[in-house]
Amino acid sequence: MARGKKSSPAQDVQSTKNYHCMDIGAVQQELNVNIENGLSTSEAEKRLAEYGTNEMRGGGRPSALKILFRQLANIMTLILTAAVVVAFVTKDWIEAAVVIAIIILNTAIGFFQEFKAEKTMDSLRKMSSPTSRVLRNGHQVVVPTIDLVPGDVLYLETGDVVGADCRLYEVFNFETDEALLTGEALPIPKEVASFSDPELPLGDRINLSFASTMVTKGRAKAVVYATGMSSEVGKIAKKLMENDKPKKTPLQRGLDKMAWVLLGVAIVSVLIVFGVNKFKVTNEVLLYAIGLAIATIPEGLVAIVTLTMALGVHTLAKKRALVRQLVALESLGSVTNICSDKTGTLTQSKMVM
Repeated sequence: MARGKKSSPAQDVQSTKNYHCMDIGAVQQELNVNIENGLSTSEAEKRLAEYGTNEMRGGGRPSALKILFRQLANIMTLILTAAVVVAFVTKDWIEAAVVIAIIILNTAIGFFQEFKAEKTMDSLRKMSSPTSRVLRNGHQVVVPTIDLVPGDVLYLETGDVVGADCRLYEVFNFETDEALLTGEALPIPKEVASFSDPELPLGDRINLSFASTMVTKGRAKAVVYATGMSSEVGKIAKKLMENDKPKKTPLQRGLDKMAWVLLGVAIVSVLIVFGVNKFKVTNEVLLYAIGLAIATIPEGLVAIVTLTMALGVHTLAKKRALVRQLVALESLGSVTNICSDKTGTLTQSKMVM
């Protein structure tokens, strides 16, 4: 997601009010706006500085260095790297070249797969309406959606992507597709009447329209009350970003455990060789001990695992599935049943007979 700014206190309280329970008069008073004239240019600029830009934050563009670090930061790769160093010290050029080739192959496959997925995710984040029609200084103008602020009077019509969460006050045969938020595959007819229940479910707040939803029919006017990370879509993004660092999968934990065990076996093997020779370490003894230690480590295992996962990702890609990280295949492979009440929503956001 674009610019990595922190949310301001003003952003954090944008949507704490129950705007679906307020009539339009109360909304105008709360947001300090006149729906006949909209905001002035100076007031809009002031609020933009106060609330921040209307965009998702936190992800940023994919970092090649970060992805590369993820590929190299595992126990097996570190052990292989140590084996390369030892091979160079003992001038075992063939062993060193083979292990280096394996490290490069494994890193390259994982790097390009994840970098491609991150680029795709970055493109998906940017899929939003670039401009919106608002009322400023009593005139309807087109502004970048990123510059929408609470209090803006927003004009919506068929085909528009709603730029921010807003309270509707004038509708004409107006419907929106809210499948991405509520899972409801059919368009939702909207009204302007206020409700009395502050705990009304999101899908039943039909006097509101939400950011990133699509206008499927009619036209409407609304007052923006939440933008950016304070919108309903922003709250979802924030929840995802607040998750703890992903834990390692059983396969990763198993490989790490095996790497430590093999490292221990390699060290014990070296000590045994030295012990048999009464710790009189000559070049021949050292070369034999290091060769035995390196032979203990299955250099090709990392490449085989990565290649297998890459082939699996390639197969999924042919079926139009986006896999962000190779290790996700293990979780996908563990799924036996998927329970859903609306298969159409999972496919085309349409109920199909």
